[in-house]
Amino acid sequence: MYPPRMRFLFAILLIVLLCSSAQATTTLLITVQDSIDNTTLSHATVFVNNANYARTNSLGQVYLTHTGQDDQVIKITKTGYNDWSQTVSKNTTVLLVNLSRQTLTFTVNLFDSDTLNPITGANVTLTSENLSQTKLTDSSGSATFAVTATTIYTLNINAANYESRSSTIEMGTENQEVQYKLLSGNSFSFVVKDKDSGKALSDAEVRLNAILAGKTDERGILITPVTRGKTYTIEIKRDGYQTYTESRTIGESDAIFYATLTKAPVGAFVYITDESKKAMSNVDVYVNGSLAGTSNEYGRMNLPNLVAGDYSVVVKKSGYLTQTRTVSVSSQSQDYTFVMPYESAALTIFVQDSDKKVLSNVSLAVDGTVVGLTDDNGQLITQVPFGVDVNISATKDGYSPASVKKIVGQGNATATVTIILEKNLDWGLFSMIAIGAIAIIVLFVIIRILGRGQHHVMRRKNEI
Repeated sequence: MYPPRMRFLFAILLIVLLCSSAQATTTLLITVQDSIDNTTLSHATVFVNNANYARTNSLGQVYLTHTGQDDQVIKITKTGYNDWSQTVSKNTTVLLVNLSRQTLTFTVNLFDSDTLNPITGANVTLTSENLSQTKLTDSSGSATFAVTATTIYTLNINAANYESRSSTIEMGTENQEVQYKLLSGNSFSFVVKDKDSGKALSDAEVRLNAILAGKTDERGILITPVTRGKTYTIEIKRDGYQTYTESRTIGESDAIFYATLTKAPVGAFVYITDESKKAMSNVDVYVNGSLAGTSNEYGRMNLPNLVAGDYSVVVKKSGYLTQTRTVSVSSQSQDYTFVMPYESAALTIFVQDSDKKVLSNVSLAVDGTVVGLTDDNGQLITQVPFGVDVNISATKDGYSPASVKKIVGQGNATATVTIILEKNLDWGLFSMIAIGAIAIIVLFVIIRILGRGQHHVMRRKNEI
């Protein structure tokens, strides 16, 4: 055990050490705020003696604890603000830091909404809570301002003969450039569409008091300057459409004129022939499913009311195959030719000899065109047109050619025709028989002649 005096001295020493330790600790409260509006800034980075110490909290504050033996080098940074740096006394316990916003550039570019040309001499005003700046756009339509970061500005634009424009600009932490198209105070728009489809019509000519103002673009729009409070005769033309004309006064409150054009009748002619190119009369002509009329004696049908566009045209007549095609009517009336083939029916052709024996491998032709050979049953089925007198011919070696004519009536589904072939005479056999007969006759004559000679000699001998 230590003596009482030693214990007392040890206690005194311990108390001194504790007191010196307490005196060596200092707490510094750092508050960071915006130098313009005094709002506290969170997430500002605090460096202490060149070391990253902490970031400010939601109240813009950081607590720094140090030994209190030395002054502290404090640096504070935040995006959009200029850096702050200062040596702070070791005895300082409260520090208020005001960060100044960085200076950025804000550029406005102005263009004419119709021509896209830059607008020179426009008055541009940029206003914040504590500052207002005004500049005129240069020859390139630009005006550039020095602004502070993270600041909200009000932008007002005024230019002679153009509609004014206002906007709110929120500057962040980088330079900003904006573009605006200003609508001319004299600008007026024409919008032209197809009356039936509502489709925009490009290349439509717009004339004001007979003077060409321009043509509509692919949107069917023409934007042109006009003098308001004046009466104009508006004339709009486009190929394939009827001319639109209207007289009206364009007032200060007018901005857009809508016009719908009706397609102009172009017309078309339908010309119809059969397969032999012969004009066909009384043929029914249908346009888009509706009967438009019938062809005349010259095979023609006039469709005067057709406007530019595509149409489904169908021609029909009994005994002929119906023909359908799409007709594209343009800006000029044209002839559209239809050739109508005959309707056909199945015709069974039988071929026999004179003894009514069926003949196979007989070559058959219809109107001079070979259609095939008869089968083992002496028949061939082929197609022939209804109501047409066709010539059917048959040929086979050893038989004389033969032909017949046949008309198959409408609705006859089982038409037949029979051709009889006669055998050819065997001229070789006839020749041999004739030669043999001639030989017999010659032999007979020779024998007669020889017989008469012998008889004459006998008589002379007897007379001697």
